[in-house]
Amino acid sequence: MKKPIIIILATVTVIALVFAVIYFGNLGGNNPPKKESIAVTAEDLQEYRQNIGNSMDVKKSIVLIFNTQEECQNFISKHGNDENPLSAGLGIAPQMQDGYYNVVGNSIFETIFDSLEDGEYAKEPIEFGGAFCYFKRLENYSVVNNDEDLTEFIKQEKSMERGDEFDEDDN
Repeated sequence: MKKPIIIILATVTVIALVFAVIYFGNLGGNNPPKKESIAVTAEDLQEYRQNIGNSMDVKKSIVLIFNTQEECQNFISKHGNDENPLSAGLGIAPQMQDGYYNVVGNSIFETIFDSLEDGEYAKEPIEFGGAFCYFKRLENYSVVNNDEDLTEFIKQEKSMERGDEFDEDDN
């Protein structure tokens, strides 16, 4: 009596395994096809450089706000030439994401930025909105000057045009 039960169990097990393999094997076949990679040509880079120009520049600066002109001037005298004036822990640093303030669009600060060289700071306090500011130019970053960053930017743009979600691993 044990032989027929063993044969039935073995048959049911084999049938269950066959169905499982077929079922789970078909799940993999329903995966959407892999997205086409996004190509960026030398012509694309040239075209974007011409169209973007300096409109996407990031003018990185350090701006520290002080209540009085004297406080600001003392800071400039003692810490103006420091590599990292933020480490002095004085003044108020507005919008300092990633350790810098982007002055693009601020006519007062952008004018001062453009008059300085990278690493240079204003020797006199800058009056702004009833306060006095220390100002140091860090660098002018432009996406059009970096092929890797510009390529990633173009890929993002093309991906949005196609309606894809951009994945930085796309090449």
